[in-house]
Amino acid sequence: MKRLLDKIIDARKLVLNTWICLWICLVVLLIMKYCFGIWYPVVIKNENLLAFNNYVDSTWLKYLILSIVYVFSGNFLYLTSSRKKGYSSILEALLINTMIICTYIIKIYTQVGVIGEIIIGVIVPIITALKTDKVTNKFLLILYPIFVQGIITLWQLQILLVRGMPVNFEDIGTIFIVIMQLDYYIFLLILWIGVSIMGLASFWLFCKDVTKLKAYKEQELAKKNPDMKVIKAIDAKIAKLEENK
Repeated sequence: MKRLLDKIIDARKLVLNTWICLWICLVVLLIMKYCFGIWYPVVIKNENLLAFNNYVDSTWLKYLILSIVYVFSGNFLYLTSSRKKGYSSILEALLINTMIICTYIIKIYTQVGVIGEIIIGVIVPIITALKTDKVTNKFLLILYPIFVQGIITLWQLQILLVRGMPVNFEDIGTIFIVIMQLDYYIFLLILWIGVSIMGLASFWLFCKDVTKLKAYKEQELAKKNPDMKVIKAIDAKIAKLEENK
């Protein structure tokens, strides 16, 4: 499937351009709002949707929908910060999702749920990377999850500003919260796809040890569908390092 996709489109360039377009649109909206006073009011006249929103807010469905959305975003936050296309094992998936659910429950009753999000999106990925990754510069392993967390937080806060929504928006209906944050969830998805397809966190880019670069190449070749672009890039870097010796 990946090879077929590569023949049809340049997936890396598509993801990169999509990511850039998202940021450009966000910046343009913020400039238009704060420099030219252009606002983006949301007017909902559909009585059925309003009635459904009121019904959801008055039942357990409110917590069910918000928990599903929270688990969705938490999983993509963890996978992106950990530089993973998916979970390594069922046990890992169960542990992370248990942590996400517990964090959500804590957030409902207290204001310290953000600590759980930092643990899931920053602390756990750093500990895992330090134990398993062979990168010489350990500082990069620590910096990357922090960078991802910062990017995601910045995007979400700016989206709230564009929408005119307060950071604490319990008074907004559950259905409307989900609808008004769709672009945030799309951004999360695009960011994860970027890491998966483009190899944004392929740490061989920072490696200057020829032996380790060759090991990275062997790891890529051992995959079911090795990325030939990555292999060629590693070969080019090896050749450059050997030339400069």
